[in-house]
This record gives sequence, structure tokens and C-alpha cells, in this order.
Amino acid sequence: MDKKSKPLSLYIHFPFCTKKCRYCDFYSISTASETIEPYINALKTEWEQIKRKYLLENTVIRTIYCGGGTPSLLSVEQWQLFCAEIIENLTITNDAERTIECNPDSFSTEKAETWLDSGVNRITIGVQSLNKRGLTALGRVHTAENALDVLSNPALKRFDSVGVDIMYGIPGQSLNSLAYTLEEIFSYKNIHHLSAYELTIEKYTPFGRHSKLLPLPSEDSVAEMTQLILSESRKHGFERYEISNYSKPGFECRHNMAYWDHSPYIGLGAAAHSYIDNHRYANVKSVDAYIQKCATGELPAEFSETINLETLAREMIFLRLRTREGLDENRFQKLTGRTFTSPEREKRLAELAEAKYLDYTPPFWRLTDSGMLIADAVTRRLL
Repeated sequence: MDKKSKPLSLYIHFPFCTKKCRYCDFYSISTASETIEPYINALKTEWEQIKRKYLLENTVIRTIYCGGGTPSLLSVEQWQLFCAEIIENLTITNDAERTIECNPDSFSTEKAETWLDSGVNRITIGVQSLNKRGLTALGRVHTAENALDVLSNPALKRFDSVGVDIMYGIPGQSLNSLAYTLEEIFSYKNIHHLSAYELTIEKYTPFGRHSKLLPLPSEDSVAEMTQLILSESRKHGFERYEISNYSKPGFECRHNMAYWDHSPYIGLGAAAHSYIDNHRYANVKSVDAYIQKCATGELPAEFSETINLETLAREMIFLRLRTREGLDENRFQKLTGRTFTSPEREKRLAELAEAKYLDYTPPFWRLTDSGMLIADAVTRRLL
């Protein structure tokens, strides 16, 4: 029995970067061009192994997300090889969302046209900031001028959807500098999506090792920045559909929505994660080990767990309350066998609703704008 009735989302991790950013905790390595072709061969091998293990020979792919790292570092020839070895051998729905992440320093018109010709219809650009001081603090290799040149490139108009990633709460950032970044981004009418991530200091990063020395904005300043992003987004026709994501109507990222909805997805590549048949696993965080394991016919996973009903319930609360749609208490009970408005949770729900952090429109529980500001604290009360 195959999984044809359950279309999959496919994530492909390209863990190559020009330079590691000071805040980044994702697995990546400095560009090693000679490693990319063996890596692509390993991706192909892993996909063949996964298809056999999970009986996915006839599965249809509904979203493809090439992330990293920096997928845009691949040369035109390397991208064409990747498509020939993997993408062209997939069964993909006609309306599939096909995304590539791109950094301004590795963008070119030729690459953009190659991506488009291969079926990519969504591009998301890692701008992060349009302030020189902010980019320097983050350790980004592109300049603000470089980013603006990319955003004004005529090739972007050929993509069905164009997204921009920014960060806030970064060292030395002011409300005015964030406002400038937002103003410039929203001036481009071909941009349909904005991801705005609050900086998180991860322990084993340069930022983590020197956290006490960083001139970080105050908590009040970060709250003001959050409100500014929300108000400016709405002013320009973008609605928040997840705590860090905004889009014009109809341009939500379908791939990310699959994660938040516990839909099945496969992640290929070093450090990639997968979720299928209530089973979650993660691949080895080493390009060399990943290539070696795939070459010997061994699945490259180094961690796996079965998601029981209790874990599923906790994850649904955490993920669904971050979204605009909210948590459907009927679906929650159907999937977990538990009642969301249980006696131990009923009082807390009432208190949060009275404080206007939660809104209840049967059967959906949703965070209000105020609730979104303290989403983690609200969620912890309900777990």
C-alpha cells in the first residue's frame, strides 16, 4: 500500500554558506564547491532509500522547499544537476509551491532565470536588515545596497511569490532603523511575503559566547518593534498568519503551514528533519558523514522518535496557537483523543480570554494581538 492518498511536502537542505553568521545555530559549513556534486548524489540516494522504506513510490509532492544554508550558492550547472538527479524524477502536483531561499550576495539574474526555468515559483530573500550597522553586527556578507539591487531586479517579477526575511531585536538596532527597513521593503510592490524573526541568542554561537557584551535593545524596545512590524504590515496589505510571518492574501507559505499543521514531510540532506506516520527523525549534522552513510546504503538519520498522543497534544497547542487560524478544539480531540477544554485547563482558558490574550470563536481558540506578544507564556499555561 503506497501513500499516494497523502501528498507530501519535501524539504531539501543545502548546508553551504559563504560565511557563518554570528547568530546562526543551524547546521552549515563554509562553501566547498567540490563537495556539492557528491552531496547532490547523496540527496538522490537518500530519497531512493526513503521511498523504499515508507512506500512512497507513487507519492505526489505538493510543496518543495530548498533551504539552508544558502541554496543560491549553487552555480547554474550545479542547480541543473540537482534538478536532473532529483526534481525531474518527482511526481509533483500542477499547483505545487516550489521555493528557494536566496541571499543577496549569491543572487544573479542568470541564476534566477535558471530557477524559474526549473519550476521554482517562490523565492525568499534573506535581507535581515537594510541598516549597515545591523548587517555588520549580524555578520552578514551582503550590503544594504546589494539587497536593494536584488529587490529591484526585473527577474523577481516572474516569480509567483516573492518573500523577504528580516530580523529585529538585533544589537544596536533602533525603532527608526527598523522602520526604515520596513519602509524600503514595502515600497516594492512585487513583494508578497514577510518573515520577521526576533533575534534569539543561541548558546553555541558567537552571539551566545559574547551575549553579555551585546548592545541589545531592551524588552520594551523589542515589544515596540513587534508592534511596528504588525502595524506597518497591515498598512501595506499584509496580514499576520503566524507569529513571525505576514503575507498578502493568498501568498501564505504553504510549505511552512504543513509543519504547523502536522502534515507529513520529508527532509533530505545533512541535519534535515522529517515527520511521517507519527514518526520524526533528524539526519546527521555533518556533510561528510551524510555523504558517507548514503554511499554505503545506510539511512543518515541520527535521531528518531515516535510521536505519542501526549506529545502530539502538546505540539498542537504550541504550533496551532501561533497561527492566525488558531487551534480547532474538534480536530484536537479527533487527533489526540483529549479534550482541549479539560477541567484542568478550563479555568486557565477563561482567565486568558478575560485578559484578552485569547479569543474563542467555536471551535477555534486564537491568540489576540496582545496574546501574540507573550505567546510562549500563554502556551506554557496551557500545556
